[in-house]
Amino acid sequence: MQPGFVRDNVDAMLDFMRGVVAPREPGTLRHGFMIGCGDSYCAALAARQHMSLATGRFIEPVEALEFSRYLVGHLPEDSFVFGISNSGTVSRTIEGVRLARERGAWTFGVTVSADNRLARTAETLIKVNATPNIKEQPDGTRVVTPGTITYTASMLGLVIAGIALGERIGNLDAAEVAALVADLHALPDAMAKADAVSGTLAEAIAASFTKDRKTVILGGGPNYATAYFGMAKWFEGLTRPCHLSELEEWAHEHYFITDEMTDTIIILPPGAGHDRGLEQAQAAREMGSRIIIIGEEGDEEAKAACDIFFAMPPVPETLSPFVYKAPFEYLSCHISDKQGIAFLGFDNRKRQEVNFRQIFNSAQKAESGAAA
Repeated sequence: MQPGFVRDNVDAMLDFMRGVVAPREPGTLRHGFMIGCGDSYCAALAARQHMSLATGRFIEPVEALEFSRYLVGHLPEDSFVFGISNSGTVSRTIEGVRLARERGAWTFGVTVSADNRLARTAETLIKVNATPNIKEQPDGTRVVTPGTITYTASMLGLVIAGIALGERIGNLDAAEVAALVADLHALPDAMAKADAVSGTLAEAIAASFTKDRKTVILGGGPNYATAYFGMAKWFEGLTRPCHLSELEEWAHEHYFITDEMTDTIIILPPGAGHDRGLEQAQAAREMGSRIIIIGEEGDEEAKAACDIFFAMPPVPETLSPFVYKAPFEYLSCHISDKQGIAFLGFDNRKRQEVNFRQIFNSAQKAESGAAA
C-alpha cells in the first residue's frame, strides 16, 4: 500500500500546503521545530535534512516531552512548530503544540483527521490521508496495527511542507521545486522495488534471529531515524530487546557488547556516512558479529563487508528513509510469525490498558514556562 499512498498524495498535498503558506510573510518563518513521540518523532528525524535543505532554515526535531517541558518556554519569535501524531490523541504532542501556540508560534498538526484533539489544538492542519493505526471496533475496544503506512504518511507530509515553505521563503526557485517534486514522483517505484527485495530475503533469514541473539541497528543522518524505527519494530513486533546506535556512537558504546551472538544491522546508503559505516562493519566483523547491511544495489564495498545484503534501489539520501525501512518492517513481521509472538504483547490485556493510559491519558502541563 505504501508506494500507492505516496503516488496518490504528492500533488494534492503540495497544492494544499502552497495554499496554507501563501498568506504568510516569509520573514516570519525563521525557526522551525518538529515534535512527536515514537514513530512520529522518527518521522521528524527522517525529514530534517530534506526540510532544512528545502527551506534554508535549521529545523530541529525534538521529542515531544523535551519540547513541551524544557524548551517551549524559550521559544524564539517567528517560530513554526509541526506536531506529528497519526492518531491525533497523543497527550504530550498535543501539549507541546498548545503551549507553542500560546507563545505565538505558527503551529501545524500533522495527522489523519480534522476532528481529533491535535487538529483542533493546532492553528493549521496538515491532513495525511492514511488510515489510523489505532482502530476502534464496534464494541468500542481499540486495536493497534503496525505503524508502517502511517509512518510513510507522516514523513511525506513533512517533506512536502518543507518544499512549500522553501518555495514561499524564496529558498527554492521553480526549477529546484520541480526537481524535488520529480524525486517524490519517482519514489513509489523505488519503494516497490525495495518491498519486493525485502520481503523475500526477510522471510528467508527470519528463523535465524533466535531469542538468544542480540540485535544492534546503526544509522546516521536521515537514517538514524530508520535505525530508530527499526528498533521500534523489534519492540512492537517481537517484544524483544534491540539496541539503537547512531553511526558514530557505535564505536564508543555498542562495540563493547558486540560478539558472535550479535546481529549488527547497518543502514548504509551512499552519502556522508558511508565510509564510516564500512569501518564500523569491519570492526563488528572482527568481534565475530554477523553483519547485515542495507545498502544501494551495486555497492560492491558494502556487499563485501557483510554476511547478508539488502539491495535497495537508488534514491537521494534525503528520501532514503522511505525506502530503507522496508527490511525492518518485513523482518519484524516474519520473525514474529515464525516464532508465534503477539504484536505489542497485547495478548496480555493489562499491557494494552497500561500502555494506552501512559500515551493517551497522561495529564498535560498547564503553562508554557521553562522548567527551573
